[in-house]
Amino acid sequence: MSLVSKIQSAWNGPALLVRVKGKEYRLGEGEAHTTVTIHNPAVLRRATLSPSLAFGEAYMDGDIEVDGELQDMLHGFHASQNMTVGWTKALQLVHNKLKTPVRSAVANAQHHYDIGNEFYEMWLDSSQTYSCAYFDTGNETLDEAQLAKRDIICRKLRLEPGQTLVDIGCGWGGLILHAAKHYGVTATGITPAKEQAAYVLAEAKRQGLLDKINVINDDWRSLSGTYDRVVSVGMFEHVGQRHYIEFMKKWRSLLVDDGVSLLHTISRASAGKPQDPWIRKYIFPGGYLPMLEQVVSVGRMAGLRDYRVENWRPHYAKTLQQWSRGFLEHREEVVDMFDERFARMWWLYLQSSEAGFRWGGLGLLQLEFYGPQAQIPLSRSLTESKL
Repeated sequence: MSLVSKIQSAWNGPALLVRVKGKEYRLGEGEAHTTVTIHNPAVLRRATLSPSLAFGEAYMDGDIEVDGELQDMLHGFHASQNMTVGWTKALQLVHNKLKTPVRSAVANAQHHYDIGNEFYEMWLDSSQTYSCAYFDTGNETLDEAQLAKRDIICRKLRLEPGQTLVDIGCGWGGLILHAAKHYGVTATGITPAKEQAAYVLAEAKRQGLLDKINVINDDWRSLSGTYDRVVSVGMFEHVGQRHYIEFMKKWRSLLVDDGVSLLHTISRASAGKPQDPWIRKYIFPGGYLPMLEQVVSVGRMAGLRDYRVENWRPHYAKTLQQWSRGFLEHREEVVDMFDERFARMWWLYLQSSEAGFRWGGLGLLQLEFYGPQAQIPLSRSLTESKL
């Protein structure tokens, strides 16, 4: 049986037409709205070892063209799990043993974030927030949904005027700027990306918040002192499994005994699936997606008390959908700024990430951790919104 025939028999996703070597094959039942053309048949042989890496590189190089909805094919990949047996145990073992030392952690972050603020400005919201938004009705604009997310986090942290807050991996500073402006806290943000640090300071100056904002351009290990509130949004994925305990102990040392903190991170549902090798190679080198049990366990080992957890999985799928729309609107500008291969790489990243949240095992966790002497509220209600 040929490889294409095996794929046909295992396919459980939307109907697709696949063209290879002048022949046309149908995957799935019903009317096909998407056609996949494989210009280089060698891709099929490489796919037996690592389907994701083989497909990703072939798509970037133009050896595979998708006419129609890329989501149809990605949906099929997730629905046809028995088709992707190429994820080997050896890959899992190597992945789990990888370390993320300080220099590598900084380099990994710079690889993704220090490629120019102009690139991200094309498709992020106006606050440059590069993490999951919150859609209360599903009809919000991206700006509205990101603002709602920032305010929910501030209320979960129970911020009050005069408190101190540290944001580990502050990105472009949307959260600390919001917290300082609307909740009256003094906020510190840390990021290893130089362009992000410069952007935050410029925004703080523009908004008249320089007296309430401090930005550190360094790795999280350099943080010292104590804070009333600790938060990290979309950064824990870069820490690396081998450094979870070190990270959470640092977290605990920063948080006052009666403090409140929140960790916002992408997660995975199963221990048996390593991080996607294509994303690891091209998008997030050194990254690792935790399971809920891992995060709770290391938090407790560090002396923190876990209080509440939410999974915003559908919200991240919606966020990525909106990012994809913005990216597509500016695709020609991206090609001019970088090149066609870069544009195809990022489009595949955004699309495959959306598929991972819609149909795969990805989740978005918000975990609240309290210090050992914190008064845990009886009510689950949040304090009044400042929006």
